[in-house]
This record gives sequence, C-alpha cells and structure tokens, in this order.
Amino acid sequence: MSPDIGTPEERLRQRYLRHNLTVNVVEGACYWIGVAFYSYQTVLPLFVSKFTTSPFALGVIAMAGNSGWLLPQLFTARWVQRTPWKKHIVVRIGFFSERLPIILLALVAWVLAATAPRWALAATLFLAVWGAYGAGLIAVAWQSLIAKIIPQQMRGRFIGVTSALGMAGSTLAAAGVTYILGRWPFPLNFALSFTAGAVFTVLSWAFIALTREWPDPVPAASEHVPWWRELWRILREDRRFARFIIARAMASAATMGVGFLAVYAVQRWKLGDEYAGVFNGVASAAQFGAYVLLGPLADRHGHKRVLEIGALVSGMAFLIAAFSPFPELIVLSFAGLGIMQAAYIVSSMMIVPEFAPPERLPFYFGIGSTVPGLVSMSAPILGATVASGWGYPTLFLISAGAGLAAWALYHYLVPDPRQVNMAV
Repeated sequence: MSPDIGTPEERLRQRYLRHNLTVNVVEGACYWIGVAFYSYQTVLPLFVSKFTTSPFALGVIAMAGNSGWLLPQLFTARWVQRTPWKKHIVVRIGFFSERLPIILLALVAWVLAATAPRWALAATLFLAVWGAYGAGLIAVAWQSLIAKIIPQQMRGRFIGVTSALGMAGSTLAAAGVTYILGRWPFPLNFALSFTAGAVFTVLSWAFIALTREWPDPVPAASEHVPWWRELWRILREDRRFARFIIARAMASAATMGVGFLAVYAVQRWKLGDEYAGVFNGVASAAQFGAYVLLGPLADRHGHKRVLEIGALVSGMAFLIAAFSPFPELIVLSFAGLGIMQAAYIVSSMMIVPEFAPPERLPFYFGIGSTVPGLVSMSAPILGATVASGWGYPTLFLISAGAGLAAWALYHYLVPDPRQVNMAV
C-alpha cells in the first residue's frame, strides 16, 4: 500500500515499516542468542542439579519456563488496552521485570555458587521465576506493539526471519556454551555462560527501545468492564476461539517433560556438563530450520497448520525420549522440541489477531495465553510428581500423549480463522 492512501494508522505503519522491521529483527536475534546461554530447557536445569537432586526444584524451573510468558497476560490486558504507547511498557517496565533477573543470575553464579550453595539454589529459583513471569508481565504489550507496527500479511515471515536469525546465532551460542561448560570448572563455567546471556539480553532491550510507535486511542470509560467478565463473554460468544483455547491448553500440557529431558539424559548416560550445550545446539539448529520453513508456511497456508505440525512433532519427540536406548538417539527429541518451540513462537501468538476484533485484541492475547498458562504452570509440578514416583520415561509417555491429543484437537476441532474470515 502506498503511504499516501489508507487510514492515518496505515500511513504511519508504512512510513516506519522498514525501520521497525530492522530494529525488531535485530532485537529478536539478540534475545534468542542470549537465551541460549541460560536456557530454561538445558542450562538452568543442569545448574540447579549441581545443588540438589530433587525433581521438584527442576519442576520449578520448568514451571517458570513453560508458564511465565503465558500466565500473567490476561491480568495485564486492561492495563495495556488503556495505555496508548505500548513501547513504554515493553522498555521501561520490561528492563526491570525481564532483563534485570538475568544480570542478577550471573552474579549468583559468580558470588554464591561456590561458597553458599543453598543460597545459590534459592536465588536461582527465585530469579528464574522472576525473569519468566516478568516476561509475561509485558507480553501483551509486546504482542500488541508487533501487531500494530507489522502488517498482518508479514507477521509470519517477520517472526520466522527474526527467530531464524536468533536460532542461527543460538546455534553458535550453544557451541559456545558447550565449550564454556566443558573448558572451565564449576561454577566458573556457568558464571561465564550466564554473563554472556545477560550481555545479549541487554542488547536486545536497547534495540527494541529504538522502535518507532504512534499512540493508540484509549477506550471510553464505558468499555472498562472487569477482566473476568470480558473473559467469559469472549469465550461464550466466540466458540471458534474457545475451541482454540482448549487445543492450546492441551499443547501446554505436552510441555510437562521439557525441563527434565536434559538432566535425564546427562544422569542416565553419565554425560559431562558440556552436553547441555550439545543438546541446546541441536534444539537451536532444528528451531532455525523450522523458522525458515514455518514462517512462510504460516503466511501462505495459515497458522493453524503450523500449530498442528508443532503438536505432532512434540508427541513424537517425547515418544523417542521414553524409549531411547542410547544418547545418540535422544538428540532427535531435542530436535523435535526445537521444532515444537518454533511452531509455537511463529503461530500461537500471531493466530490470535485473526480471531480478534482490533478493539478487543489485548484481551484476546491475554485469554489466549493465560488459560493455557495455568496448565503450563501446573504441568511441570505434576511432571515432577510422576518422575519421582514412576520415573522419567513414564513422564515422557504422558507428555507424548498430550502432544498427540493436541494435534487431534487442532486438526478436528479448531476451524482455521483465516479461511473463515475469507468466507465471510
């Protein structure tokens, strides 16, 4: 569309599009590189396992990693809706809620891990929860900002390209993690890894601060209804979206085994710490390839198709984990988890605007994340209970069943909102 036609918002979107694409692609790439150095799936669980053998401590890490981004979103939707400048939330609040905990995590590894292991364990669990739920605190604002500045027909490619670049960097970063964890003794190795993660996390924050935004209209006071009434009204009136929430919740249940897989592999086959980097690298490489393919697929054939792929692959990944007789095969599980994560990132957020009217988008984002987030929060604790009583393979079988059930729900129960909207 030419910048000279359309609504004022469309003209501003086109005017700033190239700049916003550039700074947000770089921001996303830096973010994912940083995550590789303190991964909630591999590095953080292994760090925690140095202080305790309790599956419940690993469950806290997995709970935070699975539900932190999702759970707070419904409760922040009204706040975001009333705020005309979404970037202010992402940048000003986000530094303290999401970025600062990673900086402090590095300090814990430098200062406490060797001399005060109990305090280091408590601080690590606290910071992991703080950082994960702090990210969720600003998630609706970030998603609303992206939906505002990126046209619908480009969102799948934007997320795919951004995340693919991030995963390419993450693959290199994972090689760095492998080298760092194998080259230096504990806890210096984790201190160096977390420090690198903090550096890239701050860089990503600096780039997103360069986003050019315009103010949104603030809803009239008469539209300010309590969030729980808005929740039930949307789920009651929009049956298509309600079905999507059911499928999304089942997909969240399938993640209950994620935080246990790396520790299980290292302990079962008595592998070195550096294998956390190997597993992370496999997941990042698979995630990179998935982003390259899934972003264009989402733009061309719809986000529903991508979510089906992610759920199916996650089920297969945990089946492999449950029955793998040797460590060389279990790397396929980490590759599957990378593909699952890519599908989730490309499509679970960007499908929501296709269900939602623009004026209610923050609430749709909130519901689409918080309801599955409740499942994601409880699933790792349930997983820890299963692992303690029946072992890790049983946990992986349950996760596999949930993933395959999620695929069936997406495929048979959820209509593709893009096709429905085109038919109207």
